[in-house]
Amino acid sequence: MKTYKSLSYLAIAAAIMAGTSSCSLDEENLSGVSTSQEWTTPSGFEKKINDCYFDLVRIVYGQAEDTYVLNAEGGTDIWQDATPGGTNGNWSKILRYEGSFDGLCNEGYVGFYGVLSACNAAIYYADKVEGLTEDKKNALVAEAHFLRAHALYNLVEVWGGKYLPTSVNSSPGSSLPCSKVNEFYDVIIKDLEFAKTYLPVTQEVRGHVTRAAAYHLYAKACLTYSTYTDGLGYADAISAEESRRLLQEAKTAADFLITNASSLGVKLYDDVNDVFDEANNKTNEEALFVVTHSTIQAYNPRGNYYNRSWKHTAAYNANTSGIYLDGLVASYDTEVNGFATHKLAKCNAYMEPSKYMLDLYVDKDMRYDAFFNDVYYINTPTTDDKTAYTWSKTDADRYNLDVARVGNPAFNIAIGDTAVYLSRKTLSQADREKRRYAYVNLSDNYADPENPKKFFPSLKKGDCPSLYAGKPNKPYSSADNIIYRLGETYLLSAEIEWRLGNPSAARINDLRNRACKGHDHSLDVTAGQIDQDFLLDEYAREMIGEWNRWMTLKRFRAFESRLAKANKQIKSFDKNTHYLRPIPTSELLLLDNAAEYQNPGY
Repeated sequence: MKTYKSLSYLAIAAAIMAGTSSCSLDEENLSGVSTSQEWTTPSGFEKKINDCYFDLVRIVYGQAEDTYVLNAEGGTDIWQDATPGGTNGNWSKILRYEGSFDGLCNEGYVGFYGVLSACNAAIYYADKVEGLTEDKKNALVAEAHFLRAHALYNLVEVWGGKYLPTSVNSSPGSSLPCSKVNEFYDVIIKDLEFAKTYLPVTQEVRGHVTRAAAYHLYAKACLTYSTYTDGLGYADAISAEESRRLLQEAKTAADFLITNASSLGVKLYDDVNDVFDEANNKTNEEALFVVTHSTIQAYNPRGNYYNRSWKHTAAYNANTSGIYLDGLVASYDTEVNGFATHKLAKCNAYMEPSKYMLDLYVDKDMRYDAFFNDVYYINTPTTDDKTAYTWSKTDADRYNLDVARVGNPAFNIAIGDTAVYLSRKTLSQADREKRRYAYVNLSDNYADPENPKKFFPSLKKGDCPSLYAGKPNKPYSSADNIIYRLGETYLLSAEIEWRLGNPSAARINDLRNRACKGHDHSLDVTAGQIDQDFLLDEYAREMIGEWNRWMTLKRFRAFESRLAKANKQIKSFDKNTHYLRPIPTSELLLLDNAAEYQNPGY
């Protein structure tokens, strides 16, 4: 495995914060050879390509505080603030659109501009490399073109038409010019056309991008750009004819990828339980593009500070306001006093799925069980013989259970047995009392829809206990993050057909039947059932938590309708402001044109 190591990170970060194009030609080089000489050699150019991935790993997807998940998923119909009353600082603010939350936009903004900077340098030096065949050089620089398109797509969709450097020597000084959304997409689409042509089908190094990903992002970018007929944000409205042309381009790319998936090295798993099975995390066959985190500490840009993106949507945080028992503590032990049990990590419980989100899954839809964890197991004994947990009054009160179980051996729970079960099926109090474990009615958790409690199912996409690292009370993970996968391509294909006026249920049903218990097609739908709300519901069922939801609602221009329907917690959404995220204050403080560079309303 190659190391994503960069000698240029400090120069990139410094240049970004200074508002320049950020790829300094005076970066530190310990070899004694100038960067100009270094990057024109085959080995040096490969290092520069590796550098293009660095900030995706180090800042955006896992090894920082991972606030980008809030930008990409929070403040939507399917996620709520898990802190009643909205008292969790900026996390609560961004989830509710209340007050100033620009600080939580910093990592994504800086990280993607860092990627952009490294890619610009790689593209610039591609024509100067000596000693590589034309095919090899094109295959390498195609990675930079794809990653630049990925960075620009996220930047323009989250922050709008902002600074668009495409060369290594742009130096606007203390003011940043803004480019139209249209100009961003011109670069994105050209980059992806190059990537589709020259990216290899397979890569020796996991995480390095392949041709399948280029087709996927091309379809997604063309589809998204086609919606700008209203000129949202800093964009010139495109014509209906141009919109339809873009949709046809998107259709061609999505159709090609789905039809040729096998020859492009990917496949749609037959069973939805395989998609995020942790046994498949490092070899996932549905993944189109992954950001990797290594089990080898030295290979991670931040050393022992591993991937933490999964923590924010997980419920157990050893807090008495949520899932907790004296017999349920953060631990990596899998055997206690001869009893098998499960690893348990202390998480953050910042975001929780809305009740609307959980209700989208009917009983036969296996995606709920495949994507969410709703069971916890005893891992710490409290009985004298160290074999079981016995109920305390504090624990019984927390779960609203009769204190008659306190100290009663009939209600003791053996190590490894169920401690807490969070159920969508509501039981009566009498039926709850019959169980030794804590049976939590999710309807009780959401009784106050504006301030749900912290007894919620945890999203387990990317939560891989076998890859936990750090300490149980301050955990990380070496699990890879799937950024794009073929399942999404099927949804994009269905959306494209719907927008073209030819709704088709075929690819939607491919996803629904693989998620159907028994795979008997009883979850199939007809073309006539496909409308905007159905598509948004299906995106939610399939893609929750995968850095998509906020941009999906934006693409459908559906924040107003969906928040009113599904998230009563959000009262401050303003369509004139919140279709874009704020530019971080740390950037604005360095600009002479800060007022015009900030997005309206912030």
